[in-house]
Amino acid sequence: MDYHLEYNSDRSNLIIPEYGRHLQKLVNHCVSLEDGEERNKMAKAIVNVMGNLQPHLRDVPDFKHKLWDQLFIMSDFKLKAESPYPQPSR
Repeated sequence: MDYHLEYNSDRSNLIIPEYGRHLQKLVNHCVSLEDGEERNKMAKAIVNVMGNLQPHLRDVPDFKHKLWDQLFIMSDFKLKAESPYPQPSR
C-alpha cells in the first residue's frame, strides 16, 4: 500500500493560523479560480465562514471590513475579488 501522508513540517506556514489549514486551502483555491464571478462568490462565502469561526469579532466595529482585510492578507494580496471595502496594502 502507498499512503500519501502530509506532515506539518512539509506544509507551508499558515498566514493567519487562527483560521486553520482548511480555510487557507479554500483561500488558495479561490485565488486560483479564473472566472471572476465564481471567485467573487467564493470570496464572499469564505468571509461568511470566517465570521462563523470568529464569533467574538462580531462586537468589533467594522467586523466585516476586518474579515475582508484578513482574507486579502491570507491570499498574500493575490486575490482579485470585489470587496465592499478598499483592498488593504501590504
